[in-house]
Parts: sequence; C-alpha cells; structure tokens
Amino acid sequence: MHRVDISRAVGRPMRLTADHDGRIVADIVAEWARRHGRPFTLLLTGPAGGSYVQGAGGPDLELDAVEFCRILSRRAPGNGLLTEFVPF
Repeated sequence: MHRVDISRAVGRPMRLTADHDGRIVADIVAEWARRHGRPFTLLLTGPAGGSYVQGAGGPDLELDAVEFCRILSRRAPGNGLLTEFVPF
C-alpha cells in the first residue's frame, strides 16, 4: 500500500506484475475471506487481479485489484463485505 500511496503522491504510475503483486493480492484475498467467512464471487481486474470464489449465493464483486486493497486497508470507503478490515 505504501507503493500505491507514494506513486499517487508523486503522480507516477506504478508498475504492477502478476507474479509479484498478484501473489500479494491473492494473500490479501485469502485473509479477507477467512476473516468474514461468508460466500462471495470476486473478480479483481488489472495486472495484479484474479478471480476468487468462496461458497455459493454470495454477492458478485468486481473492482480493480489495487482499489480492493485500498478499501480493505481503509484507505478508501467500502460497503458490505468490503467493510472487513485486513491489516497489511
């Protein structure tokens, strides 16, 4: 999240990769899913994105992977399942 904050502060784009950043995002999704324990289908877009499912019958969520992480770290507002804080 510090990389995101710094790149936005200085107005320079971040270079994201699936190998590095995608792995970090996948770990964050796993922790988020464990914390709230409810069903969902999640599509994260962008280079660090991916598709994730837990259970059946939950909400379908689609958003940018970086914004997802910003929401879970409380750097941006979220609603529903996206109010579950993940410290990272």
